[in-house]
Order: sequence, then C-alpha cells, then structure tokens
Amino acid sequence: MISAVDLLKGIATGAEMGVAHVEGANGGLNTNYEGKAQAALDALLKQGYDFAYVHLEAPDEMGHQGSAEKKVKSIEYLDSRIIAPVCKGLDASGEPYRMLIMPDHPTPVRLRTHVSDPIPYMIYDSTAKQNHDWHYNEHEAAASGNFVPEGYKMIDRLFSK
Repeated sequence: MISAVDLLKGIATGAEMGVAHVEGANGGLNTNYEGKAQAALDALLKQGYDFAYVHLEAPDEMGHQGSAEKKVKSIEYLDSRIIAPVCKGLDASGEPYRMLIMPDHPTPVRLRTHVSDPIPYMIYDSTAKQNHDWHYNEHEAAASGNFVPEGYKMIDRLFSK
C-alpha cells in the first residue's frame, strides 16, 4: 500500500499487505508523486511483490475544496508523475503487467462532498492491443456499459484475463 491516508494504511496492515513509507506523501496537491511511483516500482521489481496499490488523495481533496482547476491538475499529475513513470519502468523490465486506474468514489467539485454515483475505471493490459479511440472519463465510462455493482468484485476484473 502506497498512500498518505492512515485509514488505507491501517486496512493494508490488517490485510497483511506491505505498507510503504514515502517521504513527503501528504495527500495534497504537493504530495511526492515521484516517490509514490518509485515505491510502486520498487515493490514490484525489487521487493518481489505481485501487486502494488497506489492511492492518490489529491483529486478527492480538490473536489472537497471545490477547485476544478486543482482537481484537473491533480489528475494530470497522476497521469504524468505516477502512471507514466510506472508504465515506463514496467515496460523496461519486460514483464507483462495490468494496471487498474479508478477513483475510490466521486467527489464532484460542484457538490464538494462524496456521492454514490458509478465511477469510471480503466484496466490497462501491457499485452493487449490498445484502443486509442477511447478516453478515460465519466461520459465514455457510462457509455461503455461496463459496470461493477459490487465494488469488491473489481479486483476479479483486474486479475482475470
């Protein structure tokens, strides 16, 4: 578990998952994105873990603040400073991998609180042919018809082919 959120680190500890400490990981827009990416790569490539869970709190916090600009920036940082370097490192390793990208819940900027709406998710498979005509957003996710009513079953989608 790579997270600044004590609740998630506690759940990981209870589930007997490893918990990485990342200096400067604070749950805000200025969190240590690069440190989180490196912790994921270290867990997977150096420490022998089969699974790394990276949690980023910033998009949720920016939703609570009601700042669309900062929420977009936090998602851009997730893409460029965590997802891209992790994919690059895993690609360089030559090992096939799958990556699930999703929020833990919606926090719309206009409401500034959590809602129970369905969430978009994306599963990337390094061995699959990619569809570059698809975009990761709520509209396309809803149009896809892919919906997992029981969230705990999402892990099955990640680990099954």
